[in-house]
Formats: sequence, structure tokens, C-alpha cells
Amino acid sequence: MPVRYTWTAYPSPIGSLVLAEADGQPLVVQFALRAGRMKWVERVRARRPGARIELGPCQSTASILQTYFKGHPRSFPYPEYLRDHLEMTDAEEAVWRRLCDIPLGETRSYEDIAQATGFHARQVGQLVGANQLAILIPCHRVVGKRGGLVGYGGGLDRKRWLLNHELRTTGVVLE
Repeated sequence: MPVRYTWTAYPSPIGSLVLAEADGQPLVVQFALRAGRMKWVERVRARRPGARIELGPCQSTASILQTYFKGHPRSFPYPEYLRDHLEMTDAEEAVWRRLCDIPLGETRSYEDIAQATGFHARQVGQLVGANQLAILIPCHRVVGKRGGLVGYGGGLDRKRWLLNHELRTTGVVLE
């Protein structure tokens, strides 16, 4: 039986997101203006030639995001199925797995991720930037060497919002 790929737009508190699923499994969470540049459709078709990607509900992904935005985020384990549906490199997988290890309300630097994976910090930045599952694979939790907010495909205002949102849900309030 062929895999059912669906995509939709999702209105979030930080702007419109594009969601995509494969048989109810999250594949893409991306900011609307960035989704086309991420070439997720091409990555799916490179892995699954002839895949039909149709407009339709992405209820599983939307449900995870609704819970997150309502202030009840939960950790999203690395999606083992991802390589079945997206063309991706071993380096992407290694870095994205490490991102999933960053606890809610915490950050790690690009240098921390580089040391953990054996890649150069600049390469880590590129691999983090290629993340198809924004928010779920928490690339927003990666900061500069001195803790400053740097580099985020959704923009630094969104990155700040996401980090503050997670801190609030863990009971930490910054003045």
C-alpha cells in the first residue's frame, strides 16, 4: 500500500507554518516563507520517486503543536522513520538526533553540538539550518558560544519567543 503524504498550513502564535505528514507521522514543520526554500517536496520525491503529496489534514503534527503552544510541550524523540521518507545525509541525522537530546527549557551551543558529533561548528550550523521539523526537532535551542541568540530560519524574534515559551512552561520567568 502506498504511503499517504499530506501537507497543510497551520496558524500558530508565531506565524503560519507548513506541516507535512507521511501516514500520520510528522515530516515537516516549517515557517511558511521558508518552506519552499527547504525543498522538502524534492527530498521526499528523491527518497520515494512518484510519491503523491496532497493537500490534506496533518492531524498528528497539528495535535503535537497545539499541545506545545497551549503550554504543555513534551519532548519529541528523534523520528526514526524520517530517513524512510526524506533524502538526508548521515551528518544531518547525527546532528538532528543530538538536537532531540536538548531538554525542554535548556540550550546548547553550536560548539557543544560540534563537540558531541565531531563536526565543525560551522557545519553544525548548516546542518541545524537544514532541519525539516522546526520546533519538534528543537533547533531553536541551539545558541551561540556565549549563549547569545544567533541564526534561526524563522528569525531571532521567533527563536526568542520559543525559548521564552519553553522557560515559562518549566516555571522559569525571565525579567
